[in-house]
Amino acid sequence: MGAERHERLYRFDPLDESGVFLGLGVMQCVLLGGGLVVGVALITAGVPLVVAAVPVVLGAGLSFGRIRGYVAWEWIPLGVSWIAMRLGRGSRWHARLPLVVGSESKPAPLPPCLAGLDIVAIPWRGGQTLGAVRDTQAATLTAIVPATGPEFLTRARAEQEQLLTGWADVLGQFAPERSPVVHLGWSDLARQSGLRQHLDWLEGAERGDADRDAVDSYQDLLEGAASQASSHDVLLFLTVARERLGRRAITSDPEAALGRALCSSVDAMIRGLRNGGLSAGEPLTAAEVRRHLRTRIDPFAARPASVRGRLVERLGLVAPGAEGPLALHTAWRHGQIDGAFHRTYWVVGFPRLPQHPAWLEAFLAGNGLCRTLTVLFRPVAPHQSRRRIERDLVKLESDAQTREDKGRRVDARHRRATQALLDREEELVAGYTEMDHLALVCVSAPELEQLEDDCEIVEQLAREAGIELRVLDARQDLGWAATLPFGLAPRHLLS
Repeated sequence: MGAERHERLYRFDPLDESGVFLGLGVMQCVLLGGGLVVGVALITAGVPLVVAAVPVVLGAGLSFGRIRGYVAWEWIPLGVSWIAMRLGRGSRWHARLPLVVGSESKPAPLPPCLAGLDIVAIPWRGGQTLGAVRDTQAATLTAIVPATGPEFLTRARAEQEQLLTGWADVLGQFAPERSPVVHLGWSDLARQSGLRQHLDWLEGAERGDADRDAVDSYQDLLEGAASQASSHDVLLFLTVARERLGRRAITSDPEAALGRALCSSVDAMIRGLRNGGLSAGEPLTAAEVRRHLRTRIDPFAARPASVRGRLVERLGLVAPGAEGPLALHTAWRHGQIDGAFHRTYWVVGFPRLPQHPAWLEAFLAGNGLCRTLTVLFRPVAPHQSRRRIERDLVKLESDAQTREDKGRRVDARHRRATQALLDREEELVAGYTEMDHLALVCVSAPELEQLEDDCEIVEQLAREAGIELRVLDARQDLGWAATLPFGLAPRHLLS
């Protein structure tokens, strides 16, 4: 019993919902204030009171009313985003054939959600090269590293906590003031495995001398498990930015300096992973990055096959310039890319109660569905953390004082947010680093009807795990691009 009381639990800080005045956000203050100003101006001009009250009522309705799960005013930026997408990026996009100029072939362009990206080879140790995703618009380079770990659920509680501590140490080493790393994260693609190896063994057993009852029993077991079996492809990614490099490196040779910074950061991440008990492979080459991009575009085009008892993918090398999508159609709540339909969610809420280390296992299991979970971390420099904590504490204390002066009660959510900031301040003083984080979930299916069914299952699994999901309405193309291990999320969703 004593050991049980000392087991570590993990908690998630609540979202900052204190607002800027009496719990109201900026948009709510603008709508309410604007409605009052217009109403007073109309009364001053001699307009009847009933007509002058319309702007006030409209501002209040937009501030507090809810339509289809959104506060009414949230439909304003959604509508603007949808119109901008239709006018700018367009809801439909088709790749042009590669252009041939003389003896050179220009690659087909990428869709607007991937604009500015290309895959390059960076010199790596031992005369080798690693593949990097270059973002010419943000001046960043992103490397991708495959990773595995020990069977987490079968480990003792102390070993689970040790593995999580090792991952936290990997994240913490990139938080110093002068680190070139702007963000890092992991992406897990889970899809139905099909139990191909087991079926191959069953076919061999049927041809050989095997007990018929045992073979039939095993076949029944496989038929029940095939729909639930999933394979996982976990990739870690790390992004460095040119703006984080020193002035001397930028003025001399910025491309080479950025490549060296990427290689040294990847080396540090691999060492940290291995020291923390996790297994990290070699960084993906340019050809492997292209192959993984094709897999994420259409996960159902790569069918598993068995070769000499090993499960492999029927997906060969992808030629440079041919790794991008061929067609893209963006709807309000889903996107179709080549032969697959995708719906992307933003994780807006985590469990409110403290959780054990393996709390996410049921959601990660996959259940035979095709879904991608991408979690991105952005290190926050210590001086920025201190400044942010002080600013938020002053805001919360001022809001609490204003509530008391107005005769309003300071609720439990407000007190919990204040306590979370105080706890974070103590952790910062103790040497722990702060990380901004963003989690996205993308569900994929070969048919739209199946996508709807699979999304219902994913939403139910999220509710059981205490996770709150929100569909990225009107931004499905950007949301899908952000789930790729290419470091796009800060530019599209965090800026």
